[in-house]
Amino acid sequence: MNFKNIKYEIDKERKEKPKMRVLSYWAILSFFGVIIIKTIIRPKHLHLSDTFDFLQGTLPNLFAGSGLFVIAFVYFRALYNNENSIMKRISFAFAFSFFGLTLWELIQYFMGFPIDYFDILMTGIGNLLSIFLVYLLRIK
Repeated sequence: MNFKNIKYEIDKERKEKPKMRVLSYWAILSFFGVIIIKTIIRPKHLHLSDTFDFLQGTLPNLFAGSGLFVIAFVYFRALYNNENSIMKRISFAFAFSFFGLTLWELIQYFMGFPIDYFDILMTGIGNLLSIFLVYLLRIK
C-alpha cells in the first residue's frame, strides 16, 4: 500500500465518521501539550511545589501516550483496510503507543538515565484517556 492509498483511506474515514476529527484534535492538543511543557515550562525551572515538579516531569508522557494512541488508531484502518473491529484498532493503538514509549524508557536506561516508572504509568493513563474518548465518541 502506498502513501496515496493511505491518505485516501484516512480521508474517506473522516468523511464517513465526522467524530474522527474530534479524535484528531485530541492528538494535536496532546502534542502541543508536550511541546509547551518541554520548550516553555521546563526551561524556566519553576519550582512551585512538589506536585507541580512531578506533573512537569510526567505530563509529557501522558500527552505523548495519548497522541501516539490516536495516530495508531487512525492509521490502523488505512494499513489494515479489511479489518473493521474496534477492539483490534484499540489493541493495536495501545500496543503501539504503550510499548513504544516503554521501549524508549528502556533505551534511555542504556544511555545512562534511570528508568522512571511514573513516566510509564502516565503513558498508560494517556492511553486509557484516549480509549475513554473513543468510547465516549462512540466511534465504530
